[in-house]
Amino acid sequence: MNCVGILMASRHQSFERVHTRGPTELFRGAARAGVRRIVQVSALGVGTDAEALSTPYLHSKLLADDALAALPLDWAVLRPSLIYGPRSQSAALFATLASLPLISLPGRGAQGVQPIHVYELAEAIARLLEQPGELGGVMELGGPDPLTYREMLAQYRAALGLGDALWLPLPMPLMRLTARLAQALPQKVFCRDTIRLLERGSVPATNAAPRLLGRAPSAMAQGLAVTPPQPLVDLRARVSPALAAGLRASLAFMWLYTAFVSAALPSESGVLQLLARCGFAGPLGVAALVFSCGLNVTLGTLTLLRPSPWLYAVQCGAVIGYTATAAFNMPELAIDHCGPLVKNVPVLALLLLLWMGERLEPRTDARRHAPARPPNPRLVAATSPR
Repeated sequence: MNCVGILMASRHQSFERVHTRGPTELFRGAARAGVRRIVQVSALGVGTDAEALSTPYLHSKLLADDALAALPLDWAVLRPSLIYGPRSQSAALFATLASLPLISLPGRGAQGVQPIHVYELAEAIARLLEQPGELGGVMELGGPDPLTYREMLAQYRAALGLGDALWLPLPMPLMRLTARLAQALPQKVFCRDTIRLLERGSVPATNAAPRLLGRAPSAMAQGLAVTPPQPLVDLRARVSPALAAGLRASLAFMWLYTAFVSAALPSESGVLQLLARCGFAGPLGVAALVFSCGLNVTLGTLTLLRPSPWLYAVQCGAVIGYTATAAFNMPELAIDHCGPLVKNVPVLALLLLLWMGERLEPRTDARRHAPARPPNPRLVAATSPR
């Protein structure tokens, strides 16, 4: 059985060497040695269409699949969708992306995937190897139901115990540029080919997993409950309810106090002079003052009564906007020894801490309230100590 594969080529590990030449020699050597049954774990999306042939990852897999099929022995090629589970680099990347407070999506995140847990993939392979008769050619494998890319990240986020995220759709050209730049970083899962594979979709035309397992595969939520995701960088913030309430109260005080002082003492506080230096003088300055005070009161009140991811995002934007405007128009404040602008850095860090510390709250929609199926006993047994 051959499971060797890489997502990104390097100087010492090319697709041609790892996916094609190595497996082909392995298959031929096994056939000469009298091995009668070989299983090749390929990849979903491999095909003979122009798009697949132009993708080095898929094309190199296809060449090995074809080399195996040409040998006089019993063989099977398995083409699974995304595989998740312990020590999966791609699953760790998805878990990291899902843990961010602001999650960027390729396009609208509607790309199709059908993840299968690595334990159930292993079980399917074991059952295939043990079955009598001929193996039967090429088989596509996936989980029980298709998901969109966004839904998959939401599953990871729920498994991490995090609350609702803010989703940021990005144009695909920008995602491709990001993937090109990411290839220079010390990671092996995010590159131009992975974006092309995601755009192509990863949903089996005919899912052979139920037949091989003798039952439906476990849902992704069940698999992640049995083997919790492990992000590459754990960005989860564990803030106790009492501490979170105290931190929110301090933020609310800052917003409300600033609004009160600015509205009650516009001359004494110097706010009108500061606005004038920023280009808001006379009636325009008064209008800017009213808007600023209204925004501060709103932010302070909502911080106390209705904290949410959107609220923390708006507050981060307000802090950055206030700081950048003041620094541009009054650069002396940036080097003031009392740090009137530098103090906004810990304020921003506090907002990010509360934002990332938002926990998963019950929702009122039917999907959230639907009773969860218990984890599959076979999947649980795979994690039990022997």
